[in-house]
Amino acid sequence: MDIIPIPPTDQQKPITSIRTRTFFVLNDHLDEEILRNSLDTLIRDHWQKLGARFAPRRDDGQLEYHLPLTFDDNYALFNWTSKQYDHSIEKVPSFPRPTAPEKGIALLPHIRTIEEWFRPADWPLDCERDELDKPLIYAQVSLFVDATVIALSVPHVFGDQLGLANIIKAWMGIIGGVSPPPMVGVKNDIFANMKDYADYLPQDVKRKGRVAVRRWGEYPLVILGLIPELIRDRVEDAYTVFIPVPLVESLRERYGKELAEKYGENPGITNGDIVSGILLKFTRMGYELPQMLSFSQTVNIRGRLPQLDQNRDAFVHNALAYSTARFPMSKSTPLSEIAYHTRKAIIEATDPRDIGISIAVMQEMVRRGQGSHIIRPFEKSYFVTNWSAAWRELDFSPAVKEDERERDAGAPVKAFVFGDSGTASRPQRFNSTVMCKTDEGYWCNFSMSRKASKLVEEYIVKDPMLAGF
Repeated sequence: MDIIPIPPTDQQKPITSIRTRTFFVLNDHLDEEILRNSLDTLIRDHWQKLGARFAPRRDDGQLEYHLPLTFDDNYALFNWTSKQYDHSIEKVPSFPRPTAPEKGIALLPHIRTIEEWFRPADWPLDCERDELDKPLIYAQVSLFVDATVIALSVPHVFGDQLGLANIIKAWMGIIGGVSPPPMVGVKNDIFANMKDYADYLPQDVKRKGRVAVRRWGEYPLVILGLIPELIRDRVEDAYTVFIPVPLVESLRERYGKELAEKYGENPGITNGDIVSGILLKFTRMGYELPQMLSFSQTVNIRGRLPQLDQNRDAFVHNALAYSTARFPMSKSTPLSEIAYHTRKAIIEATDPRDIGISIAVMQEMVRRGQGSHIIRPFEKSYFVTNWSAAWRELDFSPAVKEDERERDAGAPVKAFVFGDSGTASRPQRFNSTVMCKTDEGYWCNFSMSRKASKLVEEYIVKDPMLAGF
């Protein structure tokens, strides 16, 4: 038995409690037997760590991997189920469908209303309820007459969504006869030799409004500042938010010109800046007075450090830093200003030196048992994670049934992706996920207070294209 430590960057709170559920909806018939056998081959013959188990470390209770030296025939490498339907996926009630671009932004039923069609009811929804001696990967293939849905559940401790994408690329490669490269970080922490927290000057690591090690007794003051809102507006409404691509692109172009006139520069705001800004502003629709807010987002560090340059496709673990823009926020804060602050923060967070500081801070926070919630006492926070970049290069065409390949040879099978990554016991209004981008638009997993929900619904009836946002 190999006992492999889990690096601190994979044990941040609340990552340790999260099991990410991801659903890939494919408008083609995939071969379930080939999918299952190739996943077995990937784990058994190539990336054996995918077949490990979690176990608590004896001295401090932190998790570690237990990996058998060889896999017995009765050892479950993964949990696999399948289900077949005799009808179209279009008959699934409340299945999300894009609206016409001219109708603007749309609030659609939340993905929780449909996900039980595509996963067993007994799947663990987070790691706290999961039994540690069970497989890391849970998979279900749902076969419709006109579509295939692949559902995957993987602990966030094991990896992020770009890591999941790397697993899928290697999986599809096996089907296509291509062996994956050796997995990176199998037994070693690739960040272990970076500069340590104690090696930095205090002003480098104690950055106001950024991820930082907390003083003793500080976090209870953070919670105290959030309690009034949770008591006053305790009910939350959850949606799938659909934002058409033409709407996002028109806002980006318009705001780019406005920012260039105001600041003398356009920092290169992106579609993602617009989308995340819309989600943030929706949550603050009920707040007349400005409140200081830390607006954080995940930043992929693959390709931005020497440790993850040429080998980035073989690294499946967490490789994330955080950008944070801290500014006064109310319902009247222009979306253009939010996008401006967001882009400046992301530019700062993607600098290699800044990434090194962030990793050192996160490692120290894990050692001290602190969570990664980025917020100052008695202020507000919001967090967006964007999965869409992870799916850009995915192609499931190697798994399409041979006798049903009616499309052009070599054309990729594109996926519509939805999912959930959080803990059900916590309020959902303080974070959201951009699940994917399709040709039609952006699809977001989103929650807000009932108070904000009513205001947003009223607003988009009057201004669905967000012309005055």
